[in-house]
Amino acid sequence: MSTKTKKTIQKAQLKQYEKKWENPMKRPYLEKLVLNIGVGAGGEELERAVTILESITGKKAIKTISKKNVKEFNLRKGRPIGTKITVRGKEAEKLLQRLLIVTNNKILRKSFDNYGNFGFGIKEHISIPGIEYESTLGIWGLDVCGRIIRPGIRVKFRRKSRAKVPKYHYVSREEAQFFLEKNFGVNVVKVLDLEFI
Repeated sequence: MSTKTKKTIQKAQLKQYEKKWENPMKRPYLEKLVLNIGVGAGGEELERAVTILESITGKKAIKTISKKNVKEFNLRKGRPIGTKITVRGKEAEKLLQRLLIVTNNKILRKSFDNYGNFGFGIKEHISIPGIEYESTLGIWGLDVCGRIIRPGIRVKFRRKSRAKVPKYHYVSREEAQFFLEKNFGVNVVKVLDLEFI
């Protein structure tokens, strides 16, 4: 398939999405961002990771607990091994714009799934705008995971009267990519430059 035919197909898809989004129940939005640092052990290292996540988001971090015993990694069930923070709404949108500066507004194509989820990694937290290096904390990497949904998806997760959501109501891989391109200026690529990995 030639590049011209690919571009015409892409344009047709984009028009299709824009027409679809005229319906407010079909219009996707960024539900949340989850920032995660896996430490692998508790103690001072974990406390440093918690401090870093809190300095990035301005919110309180929670500790993640090991779900099973792994002798090779010296893990025991029920012990804290990492930390994460969930950010929602307008705050999530502002934070995503800040974090995308680190990757030069690029996300790998394979980082999307067919349910509106996407993710990327940040090698050094000090590369995030507004974060300065502190010798007591060191330099940490973190994972960023986002979720794009449509209104009405709540019926799958609510406590009372749960119901199944049909597959067509989830945000597809291509639609999630177009959403990020349109609203956040994201460039979806096959391979990232080495300096941004």
